[in-house]
Amino acid sequence: MPSRALESATADLFATAATSLPTSVPGLVPDVLPSVRRARARAQPLWYAVVFPQLEALGGAALLERLCLHALKFTPRVSIEIPNALLLEIRGSVKLFGSLATLHAGIDAAWRHLELEVSSATAPSTLAALWLARAGRRELIEDPSLLAGRLAGLPIGCTGWDGERLQALRALGVSRVGELLRLPRAGMARRFGAAAVLELDIALTRQAAPRRSFVPRERFRERFDFETEVETVAYLQKALEPLIGRCARFLRERQAGVQTLELRLAHRNHALTRVRVGLASTTSEQHRLTCVLSQKLSQLELAAPAMTMELVSGRLLPLSAVSLDVFARQGGAGGGNDTAPQLVERLRARLGDGAVYGVRSVAEHRPEAAWQRVQELRLNAVPCRQRHEIPAERPRPVWLLDAPEHLLEEPQIVEEGPERIESGWWDGKGIARDYYIVRRTGGARLWVFQERRSRRWYVHGVFA
Repeated sequence: MPSRALESATADLFATAATSLPTSVPGLVPDVLPSVRRARARAQPLWYAVVFPQLEALGGAALLERLCLHALKFTPRVSIEIPNALLLEIRGSVKLFGSLATLHAGIDAAWRHLELEVSSATAPSTLAALWLARAGRRELIEDPSLLAGRLAGLPIGCTGWDGERLQALRALGVSRVGELLRLPRAGMARRFGAAAVLELDIALTRQAAPRRSFVPRERFRERFDFETEVETVAYLQKALEPLIGRCARFLRERQAGVQTLELRLAHRNHALTRVRVGLASTTSEQHRLTCVLSQKLSQLELAAPAMTMELVSGRLLPLSAVSLDVFARQGGAGGGNDTAPQLVERLRARLGDGAVYGVRSVAEHRPEAAWQRVQELRLNAVPCRQRHEIPAERPRPVWLLDAPEHLLEEPQIVEEGPERIESGWWDGKGIARDYYIVRRTGGARLWVFQERRSRRWYVHGVFA
């Protein structure tokens, strides 16, 4: 018993779980064991780590968030490791790109395209990949049983531990991760804390390590500083095109669209100029965004020269798929689904947002309260009957007056009625009216009512 206790205290306490698989099992064909290990490896997460040594000099945490957007092209699971690293879970992307080597090389090429100096590695655990990348070892490891051997030669500085802990380890003669793995578990936990032991377990995949995924911001926002103050709208339109292009790409990457945009112009000695744009329907198309902003800017008179401009999107909205004719052309004869929203957007840009609006019915019997204006236009919506809709046998005029107008005399020619509407007693705006359809001598058909309390007559609408 004493010898066994001594062995458990001094043996490689971080031996991987894969070593527990027996080398020979009665009745099991030996060739099956490698396939079992490969299946186990495929079930493990696979992490790509990349370290940017010069990141702090280039832009720090803000640049790290922008780099996450490039990483999202390869996998939806991207995690930030402060201060200068990213972790990508790429197990699900390997088959899509053909092989791990191809995927790893593709991600590295993305950083080279951005002219960034990087160090990267891939391993089945987050910390193993991160330690290899920090040490400058471009390893591609899929089998967890290989981790202990590959990590053994790394300097302990790759762990990112604080200087006091690293100095204490070096004083004990520990300078490599392999020597760190051979330390007694209980003694290490007592001297350096349980967190140090936990990190070693995580590095060797013996302990799960959930990561917080990067969530892209929900609005596009980007600023451009002019080299000299801009005094003409034409130059503004030209300088705005790259911003709109990046906004459209931002939306496509998220499979989302917007219905509002705002352009902010900053001046030296003048208040901020805000140009707000409303879209008739949700879109991410660069052409539509450019057209509506150009229409708005064409009517703008700069109060002062602009120093900077900033483009800010509204809340991101999901895009709805629309089925078009196979021969439909954008904005052409077959592209009728796209021409109506663009027409509305041009009218709003020229006449103002309040001049073009949609109408939505409200579950209310009082005619003046049975509808409301809405900014969104459902141009392709199929009408459906709601429970609060008025039956067809009770016609309503197309033109409803903003407020009922008093009639000096009682109508003479009554075609239909009365229809009694009595409602609204609960909110202090109650009505009690008898409605009639009457015809004037000139042929006009009016929708009139008699107020039951005062017995006065009013006209409320005109039929087409």
